[in-house]
This record gives sequence, C-alpha cells and structure tokens, in this order.
Amino acid sequence: MTVLALDAGVRETGWAVFLPGGTIETGIIRLSRSRTLDSAGRVSLLVERLDSLAASWRPQVVAYGQPSGIRWPEPSLELLDSSLVKWASTRQLVLHAYPAQEVRTAIARHSRVPPDQLAYAIMRRLRLIGVRKSTPEWEALAIGYYHLQSIAAHDPDGEPRV
Repeated sequence: MTVLALDAGVRETGWAVFLPGGTIETGIIRLSRSRTLDSAGRVSLLVERLDSLAASWRPQVVAYGQPSGIRWPEPSLELLDSSLVKWASTRQLVLHAYPAQEVRTAIARHSRVPPDQLAYAIMRRLRLIGVRKSTPEWEALAIGYYHLQSIAAHDPDGEPRV
C-alpha cells in the first residue's frame, strides 16, 4: 500500500510517500509568498500540486497532520482542512487525519518537542541518521510513520508496512 503523508500548511507543505518495500520519497510544496495570493488561492494551488503528486505516486491512503493546540477558529486552517477532505474524496483516497500533538507525542515522547528533536527521533526510527531534510519533510515523515504504526497495531499479522 502506498501512503502519502502530508504536513500541510497554507504557505508550505511537506510530503512523504511511503512505498511498498520500504522506499520513502519526500519533498516540499512551496506556495507563493506574494501578498497578492490569499489563503483561498494558496489552498487552490496546493490542491493542484497535490493532484500532480497523487498522479505520480498513486497513493491509496493519505495521512494528514492537523495543527492542534489552537484555541480559536482559524479560517485559513479550516479552509485547508475542508479542501483536503474534498480533494481526497474526489480522488477516492482514504484520508486519515491525526492531531499534530498526538503524532509528536508518539514519536518524541512529548507534544511540544522542538523541530530538531522531532527530526532526530524520526531519523532514528526510520534509520535515516545524517540525512538532510527540511522541517516540513520530517513532520510529514513522522505523520506517515505514525499512520503506518497505527495500522500495524491493528493488523492481525502485526507487521509494520514501512
């Protein structure tokens, strides 16, 4: 099963593709920093780029890390969330959303872990020590790994699919 993991944002999105056999590819989708492009425009552009990514890798599942800890409505993040749900549904992809704090706690033992410590924790788990990636890529790797471990915990064979 091919899994696309997303650390989605309205300005920058990290992605990781977990392929059968353990191969992992990562990247970043950078959206315009121009002030002329509003949140809706950025999210629309993200969805277009996700279409290209999905066409290239053909995932069956999308694991998405939702920002958590925000205690007030954030229209941009709500738009992002609803757009990803609609995009996955349109492409007939199974979408699993995980709170970022849940993923960080599972990977690094506490939810407020600094980005470099989360990166090191996921490097160790995936045996990628010394590999250079951006923070959004490490976040996407953590989300994908967490998803695969969650499935393995419920799989009768007990085999992780990493």
